[in-house]
This record gives sequence, C-alpha cells and structure tokens, in this order.
Amino acid sequence: MNLLLRNRYSYPLSADRLSNPFGGLVENMLEEFLSTQSRSVREEGSYSPRIEVRENDQGYIVAADLPGVTKDNLKVTVEGQRITIEAEVRRESESKEGENVIHSERVVRKYIRSFDVAQDIDDSLTIAKLEHGVLTLTLPKKQASQSRLITIQ
Repeated sequence: MNLLLRNRYSYPLSADRLSNPFGGLVENMLEEFLSTQSRSVREEGSYSPRIEVRENDQGYIVAADLPGVTKDNLKVTVEGQRITIEAEVRRESESKEGENVIHSERVVRKYIRSFDVAQDIDDSLTIAKLEHGVLTLTLPKKQASQSRLITIQ
C-alpha cells in the first residue's frame, strides 16, 4: 500500500518534500489529535458534558452526564430558547495527622454546555433533578400567546 501525504503548501514531490521525507506528518498528526473538542477543553479550561435531548408535545427532556457534581456546584439557566448548564467538581485529598502525602491527583473539573431548542421554554415550570451523576431537565414549551382583537378608538 502506498501512502501519499499532500502538503497543503506544496506539491507532493517538491524539493523541500524530498529533502524532508516526513514533511508535515507530525503537524498533521497533532492537528488530528487536537480536534475541536480537545481544543475547546484546552483553550477554555472546561469540559462539555454529554447530553441527550428529547422532544414531545409538551416540551423537552434533557439528560446531561455530570459525574461527581453535587447540586450545590450546579447552575442551570434558561433564557428563551437557550439552555446553559454550568457545574464544577472539586475533590481534594484528605490528610490525617501523622501522614505525609507522597502523591496526590486532585480533580478540579468545570463543565459548561449551552444549546438552543426550537421553541421558547416556560422557565416557571422547568424541573431539574440530579441523581447519580445525571442531570435531568424537564423543559415545558411556552404556550404561544393568543392573538386578541384590539379595538380602535
């Protein structure tokens, strides 16, 4: 099998390609490794939780995986059609008297996820439950305002 790598800045058999047989191989591997998800984690310092959004006639049901999150460290906001989930996990190691910590891997993780749904949400009837690391949101659709006849004076 022949593998032909194309450098986007030069032809496959250009002089600089022949002098450097690996060309942009390492750069290409790094670009693939640092995909958009990895790049967002690295640049913003937060993780995007996995979600599942289901719709029925009454509204939307959202399930978000937030392992280790407690309800004290969780914030959900609803603005029109946009839902934002923010959470933080902090696990600190405990040391007892007479013990020396030789190695500790602490967990500090931030979750941020915003997404839009097709219809406005009635935030006064929204329900949020956190059980076993899964946040379940029940987001009822806002009823369309009924038109009314305006009398002209």
